[in-house]
Amino acid sequence: MVKTTRELNSDLAHILVCAGTVDEWLATSPEQWKAQIDALVRSVGGVGVRWLSIYPYSGESSASARTAICNSIISSYGGQRSGDRVSVVAEAGLIVVIDTCADGQERFVNAIAKIGQTHGIDEAKLAATILSPASGEPDLVLVLGSPTRVPESLMWELAYSELVFLNVPWLKCDVEHIQMAIGDFQRRDRRFGGVDS
Repeated sequence: MVKTTRELNSDLAHILVCAGTVDEWLATSPEQWKAQIDALVRSVGGVGVRWLSIYPYSGESSASARTAICNSIISSYGGQRSGDRVSVVAEAGLIVVIDTCADGQERFVNAIAKIGQTHGIDEAKLAATILSPASGEPDLVLVLGSPTRVPESLMWELAYSELVFLNVPWLKCDVEHIQMAIGDFQRRDRRFGGVDS
C-alpha cells in the first residue's frame, strides 16, 4: 500500500539536527543563532514536526562554555534553560531544544544520575529524561558532516532514527538542505530496526 503525502508527513514528528563543533557554537553570535534557528524552524514548517532538537556534532566543553552558548541563544531567541539545554516554543507550537552537550555518553550518565536519585531506572524513564521534552526518539537525524563517522554526541538517539548525512558547514545549513533531508526521509521505507526478508 502506498502512503499519501499526509500519511508520510504524520510519521515525522521529531527531527534532530547534529551540526557544528562546540567551538563553532561558541563563535556563533546571537544574531547568527537567531538566523539559524529561524531557518531550521522554517524548514520543518508544514510537515507536522512537533520537536526539533539541535546537538553539536563534536567538541569538548566546560560548564562555562555551555553557559556561554545557552546565554547567547537566550539573548537572541528567548527560551528557558534547563541544565545544558535551551528550550524554545517557535511557530505553530514547534518545540526547539538546543542541547549544548557534545558527548552522548555524558548525556546518558547525567540522565541516569538524575533518575537514580529518586526512582528506579527503566528504559521508559531513561528515554523520557534523555529526549525531554520530546515524547520519543527522533524520526530523522540530519548529520552535517562526513557520512563515514557517527558523531559522539549521538548515542541513544539513533536506535530507530533514519539518518541523512550532508557535508554542509553549521552556519551554511539552510531551508533547502533541511527540506532535501525531509524529502529523502519521506521516500524511505522505515522498518524500525527490522530487515527485509
